[in-house]
Amino acid sequence: MIFLGYDTPSLLTLSGFNKPTNYFEVADYLPTVLSSLHLTQKTGDEAILSYCSYYIKKIANSDNISNNLLHIYKFCRDRKYEKLVYNFYLLYWAWNDINYGYDYTHYWEGAKKDNIENIVVDTAKKWIEKNEQSYTQH
Repeated sequence: MIFLGYDTPSLLTLSGFNKPTNYFEVADYLPTVLSSLHLTQKTGDEAILSYCSYYIKKIANSDNISNNLLHIYKFCRDRKYEKLVYNFYLLYWAWNDINYGYDYTHYWEGAKKDNIENIVVDTAKKWIEKNEQSYTQH
């Protein structure tokens, strides 16, 4: 946000913490930072959609597709197979099967070596269209 030209005392304080950052060290600063930037803190499904949208937008733009898919896969797995991004979990395993040399994958019907990347990108674009209203700031 600072690189984008935003400059508030609370944002500068928050940006001064060293990584990896302990959540409990910065938790008290977050509401002030969000308020100063006129943003709202997301919770529940909105928070999940907002977090995942970062990686899914990259996939939709064909930016390092397999690496960004891995991020969504791990998130889905760690969240006990989060239904909002479960298709990306399945696509990860379909791509994994294909990379392993299988001609057929039961994870995604019609996925083959020559089309898996396009399927992942198209799925990301559809996900964005469906969910954009839920994760953008209004």
